Amino acid sequence: MGKQYQTRDVEASTPELTIPEQVSVALAGIAESAKEGLLALAVGAGLQVVQALMEESVVALAGPKGKHHPDRVAVRHGHEQGSVTLGGRRVAVQRPRVRAADGSGELPVAAYQLFSGTEVLGRLALERMLGGLSTRRYPLGQEPVGSQAEQAASGTSKSAVSRRFVAMTHTALAELLTRDLSRLDLVCLLVDGGPLRRALLRGGVGD
Repeated sequence: MGKQYQTRDVEASTPELTIPEQVSVALAGIAESAKEGLLALAVGAGLQVVQALMEESVVALAGPKGKHHPDRVAVRHGHEQGSVTLGGRRVAVQRPRVRAADGSGELPVAAYQLFSGTEVLGRLALERMLGGLSTRRYPLGQEPVGSQAEQAASGTSKSAVSRRFVAMTHTALAELLTRDLSRLDLVCLLVDGGPLRRALLRGGVGD
C-alpha cells in the first residue's frame, strides 16, 4: 500500500511533525567530519536528518513534489536561510517555506518549528553560568560539533549569552514567586532583613 500523506487544516496553529519511515544520509558529504571525531560525524548526519524531516513536513502539507494533489492545503514557496539549535549554539540551515493553497498566507513547517526553538539555549546558558562559566568564556564550554558546523554557528557571543541568562533567571524567579506553598508543613520561616535594612538606611525605599 502506498504511503498516505497527511493533510491539515490551514487554520491549525500547531502543525504535527511527520516522521518518515526511512531517511538516507549522504556519508560522502560528512566524510571530513569523521576526522574530527564521532560527535562531529554524528552532528553532520543529524543536520542531514533535520533537512529530511523539514522536507517531509512540507510533503505533509503540499504532497509529493511534482505530483498533483487537489486536496493539498499548501504549495511550496522555495527556501530561505534559517537556523536550528545545536549544542548551545545556532547553526544555519536552509529552511523550506510553504504557503496556504488558498493564498491566505505562509504556513509553519512543523520540523523547523521544533528544531529552531531557543528554549534549550536559555536552559544551557543558565546551567553553565550557575556552574561558574562566564559569558566571555562561554564558547569554551560548548560541545565539539566539527569545524563545518562551528563556522556556521552563532548565538555564542557574550551579549547573546547574557540576554538568555537574564531571561531565564527572570522566568525562574517568576515561577518561584508564584509557587504554591500551601501544602508545605513549615516549622519556621527565616527572613533575612539585612538588604531591607540597608535600603532603609540609604533611603532607597519609598513610603
